[in-house]
Amino acid sequence: MKTKVVVLLLVSIAALCGCSSRSFYENAVVSKAHVTDRTRASEILMGLPAPAKAVSVVVYDFQDQTGQFKNNEKYTEYSSAVTRGGYSILVKSLLDTGNGDWFTVAERGALKNLLQERQIVKVTRGEYLGNNNQKLPGLPPMLYGGTMIEGGIISYDSNIQTGGMGAVYLGIGGSVQYRRDLVTVYLRAVSVESGRVLLAVNSSKTIYSLAVDGNFLRYLTVANLFQSEAGFTQNEPVQLAVRQAIETGVYSLVMEGALKQLWEFKDKRAGEKAIAEYLVQRDGHGKAGKVQDSDNQTNKQKNKKGKKTE
Repeated sequence: MKTKVVVLLLVSIAALCGCSSRSFYENAVVSKAHVTDRTRASEILMGLPAPAKAVSVVVYDFQDQTGQFKNNEKYTEYSSAVTRGGYSILVKSLLDTGNGDWFTVAERGALKNLLQERQIVKVTRGEYLGNNNQKLPGLPPMLYGGTMIEGGIISYDSNIQTGGMGAVYLGIGGSVQYRRDLVTVYLRAVSVESGRVLLAVNSSKTIYSLAVDGNFLRYLTVANLFQSEAGFTQNEPVQLAVRQAIETGVYSLVMEGALKQLWEFKDKRAGEKAIAEYLVQRDGHGKAGKVQDSDNQTNKQKNKKGKKTE
């Protein structure tokens, strides 16, 4: 009986992994590479109405400012708790805003490499002639931005909420455990001309982890005990949570700038609708606030008319 069980396990492992090196990378366990799926935050960001004029921005860096390492109770782990690729995520979020209509982003993350390559092109064009023995044209000026986007990932709080439950009855039982973390991102828009901070926003994303276990325990005979366990764990990727927090921060930056009239939407009616939806998410009473503002304007007009009549 034991020999049959061992043979069955070996056959199962061989079926999953395959015999050749090629089949090892093409089985049910190893999945194929795929384009990253859109999140709800990215869909909202891409669905924003077009601006009246694109905003030229630059991003120099977007660092992990948490100073935290991965949470590990067993041994010291020096890997950072969150991704250090915040710059790349922020640049892509800016380019995705309004399907690419909102921001014109100038490269600054690899500025040293960019300037070095431009210098190589400049020297080459100055020393060599073209096909018609004519001097090659010089490089056009680099793109610069009127607004600088700054900020970073400022906190990653682990185990802000943990819990679980379990039960066992007649040898059959199970348990559920969960954990909740929180990542917070801050963004600010700075005027390059004056150095004034125009806007400052923040956004947070909750990260959930879930573990489910089940077990079965039964005495088949007095001397024979049968025990079986099964379970799974699901952890929300931290990188995906950081991405959604940054995308939400960019969305908030656009809407707060529209509220302060730093920029405006091309379609005013669509812009008013987008602002109303944002106010509902931010305050929970955006539509009521707009109605109250319109009522105040109506009352002011009535008061002005009354004073003129007097």
